[in-house]
Amino acid sequence: MATIEPYTLASGAIRYRVRYRKPDHKPTDKRGFTTKRDAKAFAATVEVDKMRGAYVSPAAGKHLVADAAATWIADQHHLSPSTASRYRGIVDGAIAAKFGHLTLGKITRPLVRSWIAEQVDADTPAETVHKQVGVLRRILAQAVEDGRLAVNPADKVRLPAIVPAEMKFLTLEQLHALAAAAGDAAPAIWTLGACGLRLGELVGLRHADVDLEAGVLHIVRSVTLVDGKHVDGPPKGGKRRTVPLPQFVAEQLPQGRDEALVFPAPGGGYLRHGNWRTRVFDPAVTKAGLFPTEVEKVVDGKKTTVVEYDLHPHELRHTAASLAISSGANIKAVQAMLGHARASISLDRYGHLYPADVEGITGALQAMLTRPTAADCGHAVGTERKEPVSE
Repeated sequence: MATIEPYTLASGAIRYRVRYRKPDHKPTDKRGFTTKRDAKAFAATVEVDKMRGAYVSPAAGKHLVADAAATWIADQHHLSPSTASRYRGIVDGAIAAKFGHLTLGKITRPLVRSWIAEQVDADTPAETVHKQVGVLRRILAQAVEDGRLAVNPADKVRLPAIVPAEMKFLTLEQLHALAAAAGDAAPAIWTLGACGLRLGELVGLRHADVDLEAGVLHIVRSVTLVDGKHVDGPPKGGKRRTVPLPQFVAEQLPQGRDEALVFPAPGGGYLRHGNWRTRVFDPAVTKAGLFPTEVEKVVDGKKTTVVEYDLHPHELRHTAASLAISSGANIKAVQAMLGHARASISLDRYGHLYPADVEGITGALQAMLTRPTAADCGHAVGTERKEPVSE
């Protein structure tokens, strides 16, 4: 049990010290309580936390959040280079600015909630807030595991609702128009829009991955730009997959050595996503006149209305899913083509594209429910109807 002792400061003021044993039975103390009542409350809390297995040394909470974040980042060996880079950006940016100078013991749920409110008031996108709080939650969870915090103050805090952006799907006619507008880049447009590759997977595609005889693409890598350098890694989720390659698309693919890239940059090497979009994709979208929107802008000091055309390369992946569903592919086939970890992901995103055959279900149920049964024929199932015996 803890013991409480008074002591006198040089000024003559009375303070109280709590002596107790930690869970490992080593003695320790905490001093500085101005009243015996506060000292007793602390001692009682220590005993309860020891029994619950939730004891944290008061000194442990003095560890800086910046140091805890650095330790957490260093332990994320399992992350892809792009994800690790994104997390480092969040740690060095938003989290360092708000919490880096504080000790772990200073992080409270009200403080986390106020940070979220500040982000919302500053019109920070909800997706960004979720990512930032998610990283903070992971850092504090590791601090709990390491015995530096008793509970995670970022757990189960209320976050702003994410309103999903409306997905855009090109019709087959629009995809033809975009490919035609792209000129020499038409094969890349068709590979994205008909096979459902991610842009990083397109960038890393080599001729050895193209199996013309089987009519498939082997997706074995994805190339991502991390801190200004291309990083060659596995596809998202770490799993390779095989994607159907329609003959129409196969016939447009350039030929080359097995180790060569199918879609290299103009000067050789990997395409840069941003450069390709600026140089090829966006002009093709504008030329094809896809998804026009009127936008007010200031030109030469005067407000004027201009028409802009908006389509993201990733929406060609949505288009590939839409075309596959239109061709009769079931949800498992769509999952395999896109490389989703679970069919439920594909169903959540693209399930609305499947026709709702309500009339067909209604007819089938009506036929089943009105089908004659053995009971309707005058005898029970599994029994034989007996004729009366004449006298």
